[in-house]
Amino acid sequence: MFSETRATTHKLTAEVVMRPEFVGSLHDDEMARRLGYPAALVPGIDIYGYLARSALATWGHAWLERGSLSCTSLRPVYHGDQLVVYAEAMRRHEASSSVDISVHNGEGVMIATGAAGLAETVGATPDLNAWPVVARSKPVPSGAPEDMREGLSFSCESEMVSADHNAQLVAEFRDPSRLYLERGIIHPAYLVRVALKNAHASFSHATPPIYIGAETQHYSPLRVGERIDVSGRITRLWERKGHHYMESDQLIVANGERAIMRVRRTTIYQARAASPEEATSTRESRS
Repeated sequence: MFSETRATTHKLTAEVVMRPEFVGSLHDDEMARRLGYPAALVPGIDIYGYLARSALATWGHAWLERGSLSCTSLRPVYHGDQLVVYAEAMRRHEASSSVDISVHNGEGVMIATGAAGLAETVGATPDLNAWPVVARSKPVPSGAPEDMREGLSFSCESEMVSADHNAQLVAEFRDPSRLYLERGIIHPAYLVRVALKNAHASFSHATPPIYIGAETQHYSPLRVGERIDVSGRITRLWERKGHHYMESDQLIVANGERAIMRVRRTTIYQARAASPEEATSTRESRS
């Protein structure tokens, strides 16, 4: 938990919970080691999920209604890494509280930074008319860098999370809170995953996405059985050292009528080819 009077630390073990889509990827321990990595890479969104644990433990259900969280990955995290989460003393503002966070590995190297916050009252929610949901077209348009441009809208394929699937998600994020299962609430890290999935699937890209960071704002908890739609657009594009980066702004909506979470995110949507040695020294974590 965060504290209003002092800095806090807590330790955790980074883990990759295997999913079918991880087989043969860098999130697969056997494949990662075969390619020269020390272990499977932990998805960057899972690091976001680790920070969400502390936010929920501090502010409870209220955080899912009017809280915020940001997390930027700086270096790779591997399965089994021992991490330390450092949180500064909570700061009080006129109508909110916030805390700055950093995450370090066992060697003391900073692997992620972030911040969490809670507004004292529920603010204005986004106008859903300004966030139209675009159905997924087939075939999807090209996602080659020369075809991408700022302002392009993402498409969406609606989905719904069952109670069984929700239990699986809580296990994947290794979250100790009982709130998600007892109240049938979907884990916020999964919502970030859904937003990234829909953004990347909106175009035909040459490589899997690489999560760099996300800033999220909660408006309402999403519950088991509710329809999930995601609206949004590309806000910035650039290239650096062969990687093609994207900033995006998305809104997650329940049942076409209630704003759940706004996600502003940075990803590499097309990565350069890299050797294991180059990849190990990179500052990004795969999503």
